[in-house]
Amino acid sequence: MLLISRRVPLIISLGALACASSGTPIRSPMPLRAQPTSCVSAIGTDTTVYGITDIDEKPVFRSAMKLTYPPEALHEKAEGRVVVAAIVNANGDIDQTSVTVLRGVHPSLDAEAARVVATATLWPACRNGQAVRMRMAIPFDFEARGPAFPVSAAIVIGVVAGAVAGAALSHTK
Repeated sequence: MLLISRRVPLIISLGALACASSGTPIRSPMPLRAQPTSCVSAIGTDTTVYGITDIDEKPVFRSAMKLTYPPEALHEKAEGRVVVAAIVNANGDIDQTSVTVLRGVHPSLDAEAARVVATATLWPACRNGQAVRMRMAIPFDFEARGPAFPVSAAIVIGVVAGAVAGAALSHTK
């Protein structure tokens, strides 16, 4: 009886971990393997912020965090297009103070799209062979599809995985 009572917290923890990991994303930058823009080594001193019609070459995403669907927005079946504006500096970094949601759908979807833009790195925009600052708008389309299988199935799988792990530990003692 004492051995079982020691395993119960382990079984519950493993079950909860299996449930939690079924939809939790890894939050590290994803390299996008894009080719650099032609002016990447010629950073200009111009502080003007250009628009899309004023440049020769658009900035290209170098890396970005993985976009995830916030659970509360998924639960509420919130969906639509979020548009985030930001200034890309001449070195390819995002000007953090410029990140703005131009068109929002749901507070958590808006925040997720803004987070992805704020943490992105880009190859800079080019104008006359020089890397320059540019304002850009990035659309994000969210579509609520729900999990691949019901949450109740994830809970059952988590509990079964915890029980199997607990049984395996009892055989090793």
